Amino acid sequence: MNERRVPAPAPISSQQPGCLVAAGIIGAGLIVAALIVSGALRSVGGAIEQSNPARAAASAFAPSTATVIVRPPVINQVKALSDLTSASTTMSTIAEAQQARVGNVIYERLVLLACGRVKAGIDLSKLREEDISVSTDGRSVSLRLPRAELLDVYLIDDSTQPCYTRVYDRTNLILLPSSKDLEAQAREQALKAIRETALQSGVLSEADRNARSVIERVLRASGFDTVLFLER
Repeated sequence: MNERRVPAPAPISSQQPGCLVAAGIIGAGLIVAALIVSGALRSVGGAIEQSNPARAAASAFAPSTATVIVRPPVINQVKALSDLTSASTTMSTIAEAQQARVGNVIYERLVLLACGRVKAGIDLSKLREEDISVSTDGRSVSLRLPRAELLDVYLIDDSTQPCYTRVYDRTNLILLPSSKDLEAQAREQALKAIRETALQSGVLSEADRNARSVIERVLRASGFDTVLFLER
């Protein structure tokens, strides 16, 4: 039996809104505003206390008190995010497969409308202790994150979804049972095409940017003033 497969056309991508990026920007803005207000209040309070001679004299002879800042372990905070899916997109393509059933004359042909979902992000379980460095004053942290990768690529089979995978056309020139292998081959080729197109479309770069935004927001909310990301 001779088989001949026609390569699937390049998938068409429809990016979902970058909600995580907007959330990161809003969160960072709120944190900066809170820090500014806090600094202003401390400045006003300090000026009032300095104008009080009795309080100034008492503070001059008061025993010094050690300031201890305890921050939760950074690696535990970040790893708690687990597989951080920071980019997701839906892609569709058409896969056509055909094969001879009797010689090269009688054949079966199948056209598959394939719709797949691609999820990209960072596997934070790969983060190591040596990838994180905290300054001596506990106010800044440097991280070397794992590279963004495709976390999941699959075909959507749920017919209730706006885009789902289905057989559009099947041609069998003789009354023989339909080949299940032919559809499986078409699905495999469609999934491969979707994966390759996702990588070429820059989804990993988007996932990396969004992941950094989310992690920076989490760490700033935990009390770090500066969050630096180092390249691997």
